[in-house]
Amino acid sequence: MNNFFKNNYHILTYILLYSSLIIAFYFNENVAGGAKLDLQYTLKQVQLFEANFVYSFLNYDNIEFPNRLSPIYISILVIFKKIFVNFDFARFILMHIVLLSQIFFYKSLKTIYCNKFSLDKKIIFTLSCIILISPSFRSNIIWVESSMFGLLFFIIGLYYFLKNFKTFKQKNVYLNILFVAIAAYIRPSYCLFAIYFFYSYCTIFRKSISIPKIILTNFILAFPAYYYVFIMEIFFIEFGGLSNNYFNKIAIILSIIFFHIFPFFYYKNYFIKTTNKVSIILLSLLLSLTLIFYFNYDISLGGGGIFLHLSNFLLNNNNIFFLLIPFFIFYLINVCRINFINNSIIILILLLITPQYHIFHKYYDPLVLILCLTIIDFKLEKNFFIEKKYIFFCYFVMLGHYFLTYINTYYIKF
Repeated sequence: MNNFFKNNYHILTYILLYSSLIIAFYFNENVAGGAKLDLQYTLKQVQLFEANFVYSFLNYDNIEFPNRLSPIYISILVIFKKIFVNFDFARFILMHIVLLSQIFFYKSLKTIYCNKFSLDKKIIFTLSCIILISPSFRSNIIWVESSMFGLLFFIIGLYYFLKNFKTFKQKNVYLNILFVAIAAYIRPSYCLFAIYFFYSYCTIFRKSISIPKIILTNFILAFPAYYYVFIMEIFFIEFGGLSNNYFNKIAIILSIIFFHIFPFFYYKNYFIKTTNKVSIILLSLLLSLTLIFYFNYDISLGGGGIFLHLSNFLLNNNNIFFLLIPFFIFYLINVCRINFINNSIIILILLLITPQYHIFHKYYDPLVLILCLTIIDFKLEKNFFIEKKYIFFCYFVMLGHYFLTYINTYYIKF
């Protein structure tokens, strides 16, 4: 029996988590809280597209029930609803399509680490299964929200990008660009990651590719979106309200990023090793004072991240959150220092992908974890994978996140 578990623990982990998703789908689990309501609202737009597709698509900013979701995503829902008639069955099929994210996440991790460290693929597969615990991932694939549908294509694009580090092929470059473009058409925020990939092609792979061809390919794929948004002036992203107060955004987004990067701080012993860097401490304090001075986020409107909500739950004010801001900045500066340009570009993109006022965990979960294990450079060594405590700790944090979100949604509103 022990040998059976030892040889098949990765398969058993997947079966357990997959089964939990099937059960969650059957019982309409909505652990993240807003996914079900979001879909109910989105279906009103789907009905408008069904009634008059061309008019709705070309007048997306003037139809009833405005939404910041991409009209491409609405169109996908229309197609699936028409094919399967029963929308619950369509949801079930879409959920399984998005579950391919875990497979491509595994393939990405295997591409990076299996050859580099001669790792057992079972370890990598088990690690990839962690996203099936993510409360945002679970809720948004059960209720077919656009964020996870976009994430699927982003991970596929990421996989083809990472394949070039193993064996460079021109087709991988163009497949990377294509799938990231598809992700952006479904979830526009993913378009910003084209900056990172373009930077990588111009630096790491500049001798192997034609930069003008890369620029032309990106331009061709981006032009329909540019024409739709800026020439036809269908600026649907502004629905729900945009915010120019980046002091709010930076503070909240840094807190969310910090939460999801926490297992890697534990691995790097950052809470011990970095406390003697006085210059970074002073810079963190100075930036924190600026953020706190201009911070005016209204938590009653929704969003804000776990630390802001806990602060208001415990003290009915932002004071705990404000005290933690210097730590968020300090440790994320240290993340950037590991590989300054590479990591800084990714952190900057994460700060910019949320133009709207409301900032929710679902925009970064499990995206940040995926980035930490792929393109954010943490200088992970073999011991991260073979010493069980690190992967166990990743699972512990994700499970904690799930149960905390579950309690917040169904029992105690933080």
